[in-house]
Amino acid sequence: MLKLRRPAKRTVLRAGAVLAAAVALPVLASPSAQAIDWDHTLHTDDADPGGRLRFEALGDIVQICDIEADGWAVEVEVYDTVHGYNVDVFSVGGNGNCVDHDVDDGHNLVEGRYYTFTVSLVHSGGLNQYHDYATWKA
Repeated sequence: MLKLRRPAKRTVLRAGAVLAAAVALPVLASPSAQAIDWDHTLHTDDADPGGRLRFEALGDIVQICDIEADGWAVEVEVYDTVHGYNVDVFSVGGNGNCVDHDVDDGHNLVEGRYYTFTVSLVHSGGLNQYHDYATWKA
């Protein structure tokens, strides 16, 4: 008759470690956020652009970034072409800093409507300069 042996404690621990690693690996390997494939990009209109605006219609994501250490902040205005007013205005300063506004923050753009996005630079409370703009469909 076949006699069954009890597995050694080391074998049980090793098997448990392998099982734990197999379960944890897919969770650790999956990205925490999906990369965005931006629909549109626009830069400030200075010789060496200091600001960048990106827009993704899915989720109404508007992102601005200060991309130069130049003492200027970046500002965006999102203008509703149907109602004739800005639906969002925000800014960010400091090289490498970015700010996003999206539908989850309460910034919902009407699907299929056209909006004019204006990106510019602002220096110490002065007038906006180096504007660039484009009209895109949400």
